[in-house]
Amino acid sequence: MSRWRRERRVVVSGIGGMICLVAGIPALGAEHTFDGVYTGKRSLVKGTVGPMCPTEDDVSVNIHGSWITFFNSALKIFAISFYPNQDGSFGETYQGGSTVNIRGRVIGNVIEADVTNYSTDPPCEQHWHLTKE
Repeated sequence: MSRWRRERRVVVSGIGGMICLVAGIPALGAEHTFDGVYTGKRSLVKGTVGPMCPTEDDVSVNIHGSWITFFNSALKIFAISFYPNQDGSFGETYQGGSTVNIRGRVIGNVIEADVTNYSTDPPCEQHWHLTKE
């Protein structure tokens, strides 16, 4: 192989590698696309009204990396892992002193989610509608 062809191959390979590197840069920040503070209401869908299951309550959610932390009148601060799909859908279950299941989707600046708290009898099911601040 001539020297010219080898040099050309190295240059073409280098350009191809740079294109792959530049194309991959947006993907590096994609994991934090949903980061931010979202506020809104949780509304009782199913369950008995009580301190853990109010008819309506304010909710604040902070998404940071792989954690979602939420604040409401019953669970002052509650954090669980957060691994959303590329389309913004997610489903997480916390099992500790209580079991909480959260399933939802981030669409633009809005979170729509259904949350079930199994520590109450009967379980408390709520719907969240939150908007990014």
